[in-house]
Amino acid sequence: MITRSTSSVQHVEWGQELKLAYTDPLLLLRDLGIEADSVALGSGEGFAFRVPRPFVSRMHYGDAADPLLRQVLPLAAEAGQTAGFTTDPVGDLASRRAPKVLHKYHGRALLMLTGACAINCRYCFRRHYPYAGGSGGNEALLGPVRDDPSISELILSGGDPLILGDEALARLIDDIAAIGHIRRLRIH
Repeated sequence: MITRSTSSVQHVEWGQELKLAYTDPLLLLRDLGIEADSVALGSGEGFAFRVPRPFVSRMHYGDAADPLLRQVLPLAAEAGQTAGFTTDPVGDLASRRAPKVLHKYHGRALLMLTGACAINCRYCFRRHYPYAGGSGGNEALLGPVRDDPSISELILSGGDPLILGDEALARLIDDIAAIGHIRRLRIH
């Protein structure tokens, strides 16, 4: 059951929070005191369901219309077709220069490091992005960036690149620092 007591709040490492996160919408509904048949659940269409417990603790018990719940709950309406809808609303696929490298704007490239996030929001504009592929480590990932001296700004994105962990990010940042024409690094 979800409680809102703040007197016994304990700090839990973020990685542990991810392990404890809800991955089944029916269990979340049960713990929120919401009857599953009162909500038109959908299949989720291959988009993972993950909701950390601290986020859930901010939801209103028994309220199927809670805005935080609606942000994460896979509803049947998601499967509906809408005129003009595209699975690539920001044009990422047309900007791919390599499996994990997007180059939309002059001087700037985006590295799609992971599709994982701490919480999977149903409105995610990259929920259909093909994150798989592009193996070979940092050298293969950074090759297209290294080969294009017009790129001076690099953006780490995805999903949430911070989910990769400190060591992996430190190695990547060290490899990026060795590319002389990169002047700016941002993390989204």
